[in-house]
Amino acid sequence: MLTFGVVFLFLQRIGHASARYWGIGYLSAAFGFATPLVLGGLPFEIQAIVSNLLFFSAFFLYGHALLTHFGRPLYVRARLSIVIAAVLLVSFHVFVTPDLKRELVIGDLICALLLAIPVWVVRKRPVALADRLMVGIACLVVMETLVRIGMLLVMTPNGSMVELSEFFESDYAFYMQLAASIFGFLLALSVLASQISVTVDRHLHAAEHDPLTDVLNRRGFDRRVPDFRNDTPDGAIITCDIDHFKRINDVYGHAAGDIVLIGLSDLLRRHAPENALVARFGGEEFVVFLPGQTAAVASQLANGMRTGLSSLDWRNRGVTSQITASFGVSAVARGDHSIHDAIKRADDSLYVAKRGGRDQVVLEGIRLSAEGPVLRVITKV
Repeated sequence: MLTFGVVFLFLQRIGHASARYWGIGYLSAAFGFATPLVLGGLPFEIQAIVSNLLFFSAFFLYGHALLTHFGRPLYVRARLSIVIAAVLLVSFHVFVTPDLKRELVIGDLICALLLAIPVWVVRKRPVALADRLMVGIACLVVMETLVRIGMLLVMTPNGSMVELSEFFESDYAFYMQLAASIFGFLLALSVLASQISVTVDRHLHAAEHDPLTDVLNRRGFDRRVPDFRNDTPDGAIITCDIDHFKRINDVYGHAAGDIVLIGLSDLLRRHAPENALVARFGGEEFVVFLPGQTAAVASQLANGMRTGLSSLDWRNRGVTSQITASFGVSAVARGDHSIHDAIKRADDSLYVAKRGGRDQVVLEGIRLSAEGPVLRVITKV
């Protein structure tokens, strides 16, 4: 447990918020088990209180880690109230009316409750296999703790010291402690697997997304487009380029230029269908792939993007001039060897829009009128 605690604290340093709580929780549990060795010279009552407090802290932190990992409400006051009430109850049965059986039952029951509440709260959140495994094993830890309580109650009906002593020396007690150790170990492994899975997902996301706008980069776009080797997929491409972007950077600064890029990427995602792929190919150039859509539909979407951008007010973000963009549209054609064939045609249309005065949508040689959806033929590239 000590080893897992140190490992989780290391993971916290590389950006895992929940790993901190797993780490401190496992360290607390390790010190809880070590209490008789570390505090062996102190009275039994002090050892009992310290040990229970460490285990309560461990299970409180396990639950806190689960809630943090899945972004759920933490319910800190409610869960701390349970811990405080548990410490008072245990203290009562240690100092006022000594009762080892009740102390043990209360301690295990509170530990189970402190983990059961977060498990219930996050039960519908896990999506990744590692997360489902982690929550499942946490649930098994709760169940194992409750079974252990039940066995203690059944096998020590009177709660006398003789019964308790015989129980702790029995094979049942040995196997229950062994099971508790195994489940604790499995929980730690599942948490580690979940943390590693998150790390891998973050690196994949960073490798395939533009760090400024969080849309796909060229690599992420290429990995997600359909495979052209077996059949040419239906769909359309929109390419987009901000008009006079260098002037925006020169006049308002690169920070303002970044704001414009982020604003445009958000607008593209809002206007594009849910299954569309939105990517930044570099600089101020964006590409949108619309699976299953015709070029006519894509041109109407592009015109909505164009008018949406030109109507945005950037003054509260330090840009006083109107921001516009030019768009090129192309359908994926039979005979295309890759999506980049369609992108090339859309880029050609985009250059026509640039030469024709900017703030336009051009569909493979057809310019979409700024006043409405009427198409007007211009010189084809």
